Amino acid sequence: MAISAQSVKELREKTGAGIMDCKKALAEMNGDLDKAIKHLREKGLAEAKKRSGREAKEGIITVLYSEDRNTVCMVEVNCETDFVSRTDEYKDFVQSIARSVLDRGVTDAQDLPEEINTRVKEAIASFGENILVRKVARFTKSAGEKSVFQSYIHLNGRVGVIVEFLLENDSQKENEHFGEAAKNIALQIASMGPLAVSKDDFPHDVLEEQKNIFEKQAKESGKPENILEKIVNGKIQKFLSEFTLEGQKYVKNSDITVKKYLEEAGQKAQGKIEIKRFARFKLGEE
Repeated sequence: MAISAQSVKELREKTGAGIMDCKKALAEMNGDLDKAIKHLREKGLAEAKKRSGREAKEGIITVLYSEDRNTVCMVEVNCETDFVSRTDEYKDFVQSIARSVLDRGVTDAQDLPEEINTRVKEAIASFGENILVRKVARFTKSAGEKSVFQSYIHLNGRVGVIVEFLLENDSQKENEHFGEAAKNIALQIASMGPLAVSKDDFPHDVLEEQKNIFEKQAKESGKPENILEKIVNGKIQKFLSEFTLEGQKYVKNSDITVKKYLEEAGQKAQGKIEIKRFARFKLGEE
């Protein structure tokens, strides 16, 4: 039977499948649109299963705010090639995933709602590549806190940052000095890749692993036993200064730390500025 261009167009809009696949599905289903949709989805899910094992390290990191800006989310959605990641269709798909993450309260990429998982499988069929929601971060302001979110996307979506700042008073939110400081801190996180705000919230397992490495190195150095502990402690402190945000040297003035920069920025902004938390994603990084 003859398949109209309008039927093909409608099927493409509903499934995202290619023109020839839509024509073939409609022909096989005798022009029945609903049956063609079901057929393409079943076919797509089967193909998605085959592709799901392929490496996906390209893609986009994007940030989305709620309308009242009380919630912010960041997602990394991977594909196999930068050719696909540059298309408007892929960018729209990533934005739609971010919207679902924001609206549904998703906080863990390993625990996505079935609705998102289904759309990912359909996208695999549509784009012809493995698609993976690799990472998700979602922050919501706590009631009563004077906080502000800042975000930064670097290198066309290859690095992304969201930060939550705690302020001493509401007037600081509109202060130009705070605005400048917030942007600079987001840039610092993107550039220097800290693992925690301060040593107080540094991941215990990472610190223990690093301590074990330093202890092994110290023992192999042949130095006297009585100074090994001092050597290890010195290396731990240096490690913390490099990988805690407050302890890092400020990228725009290496004579001061980020903590000192925030103290100076707070004085200019007429109120203390603290960093409550941050998230940093780098494309393809575990």
